[in-house]
Amino acid sequence: MRKLILAIIFLGSIVVAGSAQEFQIACTNGYNNNNTFCCGYTKANQANVGVIKFPNFAPPLNVGVVYTWYAIHPDGPKTWDTPVSARMVPLPWSGEYQVFVMIHFIDKTTLRRVSSYRSNTVTVKALACEETKEAGTH
Repeated sequence: MRKLILAIIFLGSIVVAGSAQEFQIACTNGYNNNNTFCCGYTKANQANVGVIKFPNFAPPLNVGVVYTWYAIHPDGPKTWDTPVSARMVPLPWSGEYQVFVMIHFIDKTTLRRVSSYRSNTVTVKALACEETKEAGTH
């Protein structure tokens, strides 16, 4: 009986790990489609990142979805909780940003988490365009 329970847990973890790989995001703008931008504080200095492959999980009607977006940069991390599957990520500093999202399925009655998935990580580059002309012009 103990081996059966361990086998079920093991197989369940494989299924969950496989489902998590199905949750993917991608950057849909940037110079030359290589996720490169000029850093700054305008709308042109934002990466549009969105879900391109959703987890293979059909939530019941009483379950809501919350997306927690993360943009990790050496000068500081930033997080956002949103109800939508895309996010404009501001790029105020030069360097690389590691962007990913956690999706949480929340029971609307108890407000407890039913399930969570983590996306892949997208690397976004922000260049100081006044100093470097590699990213092109707007």
